[in-house]
Amino acid sequence: MTELTPREKAILDILIGTYVTTGEPVGSRTISKMDLGLSAATIRNSMVDLEEKGYLYQPHTSAGRVPSDKGYRYYVDMLMNREELAEAAQRSIRDSVERLREGNADDLLVQVSKVLADVSHNLGIALGPQFIQGIFERLEMLKLSESKLLMVMTIRSGLVKTMVVEIDSEIEGDELEETRRVVNQRLSGLTIGEIMASVKERLASASSGSPKLLHLLANSADHLFRFPSSADLHMDGTRNFFGLPDFSSERLAGLIGMLEAREYVAHLLSDRARDAGISITIGDEHESPALKDCSLLTSTYSVGNVSGVIGIIGPTRLPYGRLVPLVQYMANLTEEMLDRR
Repeated sequence: MTELTPREKAILDILIGTYVTTGEPVGSRTISKMDLGLSAATIRNSMVDLEEKGYLYQPHTSAGRVPSDKGYRYYVDMLMNREELAEAAQRSIRDSVERLREGNADDLLVQVSKVLADVSHNLGIALGPQFIQGIFERLEMLKLSESKLLMVMTIRSGLVKTMVVEIDSEIEGDELEETRRVVNQRLSGLTIGEIMASVKERLASASSGSPKLLHLLANSADHLFRFPSSADLHMDGTRNFFGLPDFSSERLAGLIGMLEAREYVAHLLSDRARDAGISITIGDEHESPALKDCSLLTSTYSVGNVSGVIGIIGPTRLPYGRLVPLVQYMANLTEEMLDRR
């Protein structure tokens, strides 16, 4: 990334702050009123230099400039000042989330996405803890009928997955117990991802237990051991996109279509769950054309050794310095609330 002079940094900082607030291209005369001690002509020359370096561009025939994706990236990495989240805002957010302290994790994440949408005036998103990262602790099996088994899988963070499995022949109680013992002995301590990659080999050589049930477990690993991440995705605030000048009707339709399909967003957030902390991607940094006019600001949260993701999707014209502390606070609060359960 091209290094900027102190003057160029100051001008880019002010221009982005002004554009984020107004949504209108910013001219040199506007910046000259900002106490920089520079004439409009000097500022205009620096803006031309910033444009030539790719940090600004001039839309249509407007006399003003707007930030490019490269400009926003430089701002986020080098210039952004994080604002403090006011104590009153923290109390209000905590009160909104703590109302659901008796509900389940999904209820909490639904509320987190709603609060993020309401406070940021963008799209709030929350992805539940990603089961695939968890360490398998044990599998319990309970016979419901001659053809149905209840399986309860627990991982070390305390997350539990419950499923009903159809079987084509009756299994006796002692055979069921021996199968459970074999499975737990061979899989305990592995991550769910490791199990999915190797469960056939790990169970194939078992000399005790029900061969049919072991075969079922080995060949149904994708269904049994995977949580569908799109089912764990909660979003709120699509309404906030309507009326924004940042999106043409065509771009907005593409964005809404992608959000409704859910899978891409779930996959994108699931990838981010692997790296702790705040992550910001801007415009063309996204692979999907539907996100070319958007920024995605996320933070991970952890429950035991498993991570989830919360965050915001909005136009690239986001007030990053205000929203980063909001997302970080929400991630910490989500973690705290889930740890209490």
